[in-house]
Amino acid sequence: MYDVVLHPGRDKAVRRRHPWVLSGSVAREPGATPAGELARVTSAEGEVLGYGDYSPRSQLRVRLVAFGKDAPAADWLDERLAASAERRATDPLLEGTDALRLANAEGDGLPGLVLDRYAGVVVVRASTAAMAARRAEAVRFAATLPGVTSVVARDDATAARREGFEPSSELLAGAPPPARVEIREHGRVYQVDVARGQKTGFYLDQRDARSLVERLARGRRVLDLFAYTGGFAAAAARGGAPSVTLVDASEAALALARAHVERNRGGACEARFVVGDAFEAARRLRERFDLLVVDPPPLARRSADVQRASRAYKDVFLHALRAAAPGAFVLVFRCSHHVSSDLLRKIAFGASLDAQRPVQVLATLGAPSDHPVALDHPEGEYLSGLLLRA
Repeated sequence: MYDVVLHPGRDKAVRRRHPWVLSGSVAREPGATPAGELARVTSAEGEVLGYGDYSPRSQLRVRLVAFGKDAPAADWLDERLAASAERRATDPLLEGTDALRLANAEGDGLPGLVLDRYAGVVVVRASTAAMAARRAEAVRFAATLPGVTSVVARDDATAARREGFEPSSELLAGAPPPARVEIREHGRVYQVDVARGQKTGFYLDQRDARSLVERLARGRRVLDLFAYTGGFAAAAARGGAPSVTLVDASEAALALARAHVERNRGGACEARFVVGDAFEAARRLRERFDLLVVDPPPLARRSADVQRASRAYKDVFLHALRAAAPGAFVLVFRCSHHVSSDLLRKIAFGASLDAQRPVQVLATLGAPSDHPVALDHPEGEYLSGLLLRA
């Protein structure tokens, strides 16, 4: 067993069950231990505080998988995967969809591992060397789930470089998945490219927000900035929007968005697709819209990016508010834990001042219950949003 010994007074976070041990807290660690080995974390006085996955090249030196003096059982991964899947299967908030997250990293006590299911296809995504080494266990579990015909890998390539493992993107079990996996979500139908799509193929974390847009859309002119494959616009079209305007930099993504809008439209709905930078397009808006969705990509991947990201968020929120018709609904989002929910509200407030538009906050928005956040790990809350009325 490899030991990671903390500096005196630097064990408070672990005692509060936070799963991350940062490099600055470490006084002594193994010398040439490979990434992904299980390490025992001790206080400066020698008390065993927990066990976790060791990563010598990362600022997150240890990701804890067990707290206290007892090491995790040999089958801890299987048990947690089974418990995670069972929670989804019995969760009434997750009815009406065949696409959901089966395992959500730290939120399910599985740091560095995500499993997403799209109908009969399960995507396994590892972001640590330890979970990459355990991939076969995750694949065995996923392949036994009822209705699963394919298990594929889509590792986080950026994390793999940081952790020092070779990312996998291949078929792991079962038959090759179709080029487009069709999923159903509360009556909506989408096609997912599990091989090349963003994240693991689709933004499952915005499911509830798409349902909200569908409920709000009837009779409203809709703008979907950063539309990607048109999840929000398709929901609005199904909800009875007379027109939807989609803006995204990817022509390929908008081609699929066109198919999604066409497949889901509930009646006559004019659709306009604009290929281009959404930040620039927002500045050139001359139309007025009754329902606007502003869902930028991650703008603060590090804490050092927060100031720059805040300016970018404020700029696009400002121009969206200027394009909002009186009484319009505006949904704004952030998707980085470095930009807090409180900071998002402050940014929206600053944008409303500059736009000279009084704005009401109608609701706070977040990821659905298949993306749980552990109270011990607030950094897991990377996605939040606001429903505003301008």
